[in-house]
Amino acid sequence: MDYKTVIKRIETYMSKFEGDYTDWYVGIAKDLDEELFKSHRVEENGVWISFGADTDEIAKKVESYLLDKKTDGNPVKLEEDVRIVYVYKKNSQTNPWIC
Repeated sequence: MDYKTVIKRIETYMSKFEGDYTDWYVGIAKDLDEELFKSHRVEENGVWISFGADTDEIAKKVESYLLDKKTDGNPVKLEEDVRIVYVYKKNSQTNPWIC
């Protein structure tokens, strides 16, 4: 998926819930299950969404855009095959501070 489409879909999803960018966490991953459900403890039926970016660079650019909007996250260096962009709404069960 291209940059503008990923941003539009993520922001459209986020707008369905109360709060602002600071209530959310953004990340990029190669293995969504490991990152989102195990490391961050997000429930599968929780408030989250993910998209596969066309390239590693697009995924990193989306992450940077959302971090600039004050979404929480732990930016990582660009790695090959890391194309999944995910966001989740933080709550008392999630773990945004896994670093």
